[in-house]
Amino acid sequence: MTPSKEELEAKARHFANTVFVIGAGVMMLAASLLQAFAASRLGAHGGDIAFVVATLCILGLASKRASFALFAIERQCAKYGHVPREGSSVCSRCFQTIADKSRTD
Repeated sequence: MTPSKEELEAKARHFANTVFVIGAGVMMLAASLLQAFAASRLGAHGGDIAFVVATLCILGLASKRASFALFAIERQCAKYGHVPREGSSVCSRCFQTIADKSRTD
């Protein structure tokens, strides 16, 4: 049975949020592990640089959350056999816009 549009959207939001939380956690863990090394190589403020870089990476990851949700929707539509309408980029069952595969980002 195909889930409703609301269920598909909830799953897509959950996927995007999960990717963001795990990615942010990994980046902060890496920054904390690299803090001592950066401080020894770059001086007293080297440890701060590791966290600044991690924060900038997290901001970049946050800006891609919509892309992660779109990826999840596309994957779900393919899983449930949804196809775009003829001449359109909209799924024929859940009415979500499916990105053009020929487009490059």
